[in-house]
Amino acid sequence: MSKNAFWVTVIFVAAIVGALMGPAIAQSLSPGTMLIFSVITLVAIVGLIVWSLSSNKSGKKADTATLADARAMHAPEGKARIYVTRRGFVAALQGMNVTLDDTAKGQIKSGQMLMADIAPGTHRLHAAMAKGIMANAGITEIEVAAGEVVVIDAMFEMSALKGDARLTRLDGAKARENVQATKLILWEVPPA
Repeated sequence: MSKNAFWVTVIFVAAIVGALMGPAIAQSLSPGTMLIFSVITLVAIVGLIVWSLSSNKSGKKADTATLADARAMHAPEGKARIYVTRRGFVAALQGMNVTLDDTAKGQIKSGQMLMADIAPGTHRLHAAMAKGIMANAGITEIEVAAGEVVVIDAMFEMSALKGDARLTRLDGAKARENVQATKLILWEVPPA
């Protein structure tokens, strides 16, 4: 069982236990105390959501022609093409900052991808959550040849107190599926 599936199961069980025990606890508290507790809880939840999304950037979507070129999955002559796709529901709305070779910078949320046409050779890819105080960054080196197309799946995997950005190289049908199912976002700072 993956970490994400484990934590979804834990949250589901906690919700059921809370639904069963919540009414008994609520009856033991006075209406005034219950109102104060509810307001504090609501404010804390809204504050956490606002804080976690505060570093998001609204990336510019690619035009139709650029998207069609990206979905063709062919590298330009003498170059290699790399895609960084993000799918999944864990931290889906929080931006993931992606850096290629310490120069190109972009941010994607779930359902989005970045694409770069790069020179053959070894390239370094770094991905970290925009508000990743307790999250580990994902780092990988990719060796590419001229004409090669590489698809990297950027995923956020949660554990009890922290999370990890995972970068996984995809091949074949899964790579094509990720490219076809995500929207192309332009780099904030394009690759050199």
